[in-house]
Amino acid sequence: MASKPTITQVENAFFPAKEITDAERFAGRTKPVEDCYYALISEGTNIAIIGNRGIGKSSLSRQVINISTGNNELLAKVGLDVDEKLDFLPIYFACGKSISTHQELLEKLLTNKDCLSDWSYDIPKARKSLEKYQPKFSIGITSLSGEKATEIAAETSQPDHDVETVFTNVVSAIVEQKMAKNGLLFVIDEFDQIQDKTGFASFLKALATNVPGVKFCIVGVAHDIQELMKEHASSDRLFAGGIIHLPAMNNDELKEIIRGAEASIDDFIRFDDNATNKVIGLAQGHPYMVHLIGKYALRMAYRNGGTDLSATDIDNTLAGIAESGTDPVLEGRYKKAVASSSQREIVLKALAEVQASELEIHTADAYKKAIDHGVDNPSQFVGHLVTDDYGAELVKIRERYYRFKDSLFVAYSNARPSIFAETS
Repeated sequence: MASKPTITQVENAFFPAKEITDAERFAGRTKPVEDCYYALISEGTNIAIIGNRGIGKSSLSRQVINISTGNNELLAKVGLDVDEKLDFLPIYFACGKSISTHQELLEKLLTNKDCLSDWSYDIPKARKSLEKYQPKFSIGITSLSGEKATEIAAETSQPDHDVETVFTNVVSAIVEQKMAKNGLLFVIDEFDQIQDKTGFASFLKALATNVPGVKFCIVGVAHDIQELMKEHASSDRLFAGGIIHLPAMNNDELKEIIRGAEASIDDFIRFDDNATNKVIGLAQGHPYMVHLIGKYALRMAYRNGGTDLSATDIDNTLAGIAESGTDPVLEGRYKKAVASSSQREIVLKALAEVQASELEIHTADAYKKAIDHGVDNPSQFVGHLVTDDYGAELVKIRERYYRFKDSLFVAYSNARPSIFAETS
């Protein structure tokens, strides 16, 4: 029998709270990985990784960074034979809701210490370009003599160049230094958080012409590149050959996550076939759900001295996840949708069950399930779930057809035990 793992090893067998950075623990996604590599070596091609929440976009973007710096472990794992190691200088940045425009994004990239800031100070030409942009960048910029520049108020100074020009000049100066053979790679995670993306496509087009040694990999929640970019005309051309649409994971890929977690603790605790299949079914293609359920199932087993997990153990884990609010965002959305109504919860779960197997929800199918569980007027509660008062989780497509706006919420709604006892 395998030696008992430490509690730290058990806690880190699954990763619901972070991206997968280790190629050995990265599961499935053979074609997306190959497509990302081809986009990296294709001149003039930017990358867009798009898909639903909880589907593994950020983890794939981390693997793109690994590949871009010459780590071919994942390429070998998926069976792609390559004859060289790439040499990019990667810059990773995750957007937040505080970034309202692409100009603000460029400012963050220029001034953030983990992005371009330190590189810019080391290259005189790049530093000089930054210092010309007085309003935003004069605060804290070190002068050529090594002394800190005086703070200059934005309202009293006019920039010599706009931020797009400054960014272009800075990255051009860095590329000219040939610190990385293949150039600069900007990986922008949560790009969908930027409120107004107007002008970004035009900027990328100009940047590609002026500084061909720069690539962008943008990552975000969207159904297609036009939805992510909010600009239809140029988006397809800018990302031709580099649009990576991540679908739901298939069952074998989800199983690979579970088996990888077991292997990381030398199979000391294992999911039996029923437990494995239950987790896979509950996840509905979302690796995040496998990591979330798996993490707390292992914790429970380790605490109780167990070495085999059954389907019943998974049920108990789900109850614990809901009770403790382990994912406060999903749990908060669920409780807002349900509010104080057991009948609304029944309707929500009926809709989620239909959505899980179909692209759209035909209300007749959901209504039948709800009525069978004692709901007299399910259409009333469907109407509630479209409104902001209940989280607007449901979107009306056309008469009698709806869909949830977030497939991860669908998976959570199906997996979560009911708050109320169903009416008979």
